[in-house]
Amino acid sequence: MIISHRHRFIFLKTQKTAGSSVELALSEICGPEDVITPMNAVEREDDPARRGPQNYHVPPAYRPLGAALLHRMGARARKSGFSYFQHMPAALVRRRMDPAEFDSYRKVTIVRNAWDREVSLYFWATRKLDEKPSFEQFVRRRVWRPEMKTFEIYSINGKSVADTVMRYETLAEDFASFVGSLGLDHVPVLPRAKGSFRTKAKRDYRDFYTDESAEIVRRRYAREIDLFGMTF
Repeated sequence: MIISHRHRFIFLKTQKTAGSSVELALSEICGPEDVITPMNAVEREDDPARRGPQNYHVPPAYRPLGAALLHRMGARARKSGFSYFQHMPAALVRRRMDPAEFDSYRKVTIVRNAWDREVSLYFWATRKLDEKPSFEQFVRRRVWRPEMKTFEIYSINGKSVADTVMRYETLAEDFASFVGSLGLDHVPVLPRAKGSFRTKAKRDYRDFYTDESAEIVRRRYAREIDLFGMTF
């Protein structure tokens, strides 16, 4: 995730939505005071134009947080400080930065058709397994599924806080529009990070589903499906 004080926006990074590609591109327009959280070796691509992880750990001696915020952080956080991290929920981001600053900054995120995203999650989560479950088994059993809390990343108390929502399906256009709205002439190129796990990318995501598994996904992600009018 990114907190850009230079451009007054917060990028709330959702899962399986090309968030790593957007984060890499946005790092090119970040300033030295902006927060950029670490990415793993698979995600990060070396490019001198991009900033690496920076300012994501806040030491305990950082008193500008204010006494009230330090108190809310709890004894452990006051002693050791705290870190911002990938896929950090908006509610926690707000608690760890100045709430007034959070409220005044533009919140940016990415959403993706939930059924398509579940197929992407399947290929990523099973990429290292010698014996892979079928997609139907994957959807039904949590033993293979990493917890996916995408809605919680851009919402607080069940309500979306995102001011700008980029759609995965129109990401290049939406990203260019967002960067342009910042008053920047140059639009960074979106790299393709972590794009090699879905080996059957040409196959329509709907081909993976039965009526039952499609309904499971609809119930599982009902809040964002309803919020953005997603359809199977």
